[in-house]
Amino acid sequence: LLLVVLLLLLVVLLLVVRSRARWSNARASRCVPESMAAGPVHFCALYWNECARRRDMTPRPDVLRACVLQTDPTRGEVDENLARATALVARAANQEAEGGIGLLLCPEIGFGRYTLRVESARRAAREEARKIVEWARWAARTLGCHACVGHAREDERTGELFNSQTTVDARGDVVGVYDKTHLYVTDEAWATEGRSGFERRVLRLRVSRGDGEGTREREVTCTSAICMDINPYKFENPWDAYELANAARGSELILFSSAWTSAHPEDDLETKRKPVNFEETVSYWVARLDPLIGARDAPRFVCANRVGAENDIQFTGCSCAIDLRYRRPRLLMGVRDGAESLSTCYIELGPRVDDDDDEDE
Repeated sequence: LLLVVLLLLLVVLLLVVRSRARWSNARASRCVPESMAAGPVHFCALYWNECARRRDMTPRPDVLRACVLQTDPTRGEVDENLARATALVARAANQEAEGGIGLLLCPEIGFGRYTLRVESARRAAREEARKIVEWARWAARTLGCHACVGHAREDERTGELFNSQTTVDARGDVVGVYDKTHLYVTDEAWATEGRSGFERRVLRLRVSRGDGEGTREREVTCTSAICMDINPYKFENPWDAYELANAARGSELILFSSAWTSAHPEDDLETKRKPVNFEETVSYWVARLDPLIGARDAPRFVCANRVGAENDIQFTGCSCAIDLRYRRPRLLMGVRDGAESLSTCYIELGPRVDDDDDEDE
């Protein structure tokens, strides 16, 4: 009797499975093309093939190869510092493969003394700045890219002094000068605030083509910034004023030349000598760019910072490149040691291609 009951249950189960299969096939034949109604395996194969085809049809973004120079100007005079930077650039040029570098970014006042007074700043602007800009011309021509350098600058007409970032193109021509907008307490001893505020500038940078067909020049909208620019004005404006972040909307790159330190000049010696924390430093910069984070067209943040110590204050280094287009910003490159270096990273340009950002939650 038990055997008969089991056989009956087996028959009923087979009938249920067969009827469900017929219902599924009938439903598929109504909802999908005939070629996809042959069965679930065939349907899934065609579905994923279609997804792959659409991905292949999506234009691939152009890619910028950027070099970030991290310097230690406390090791010598300007000529010595430029000589060491020359060796780093020459090595990069010798190792350069076809595809090319599109950008070289250097720190704020990256080859001379940072703490200045009016007399020393004027001397730096008249004597050192010329050498630094000439070096930038050489580096740009050598690498075939745009180069951004930081230095003290004197306005020839007014005599005013500025903390500036100068950009030259691959021919060695000056194509932009940005003057620091938010002065740090150290700058206030000698520098004048920039007259134009934050500026967006279009640079024709060399990029690797998204279709893989070599390189081309591409117009890239950039916002230049120098160190204290990322902070609230004079540390008096509200945290959520986000002056730099709001000014950088619509840019693809933020070019951040910095002399970021781990302590304030008035801090005690123990605080000044506290070890540099890479994650803490970079997280602070990201926090100051919060309004941009996660936007499909958010900029990529590229930072060149100094290392070394001056007046017992450490410059943190932590040079980096960060993609802000994701809800969890992506670190493209980060220098964690306190040494001079020339680091390279690859930066996708344009809006974020994929809409699926779930993996970053």
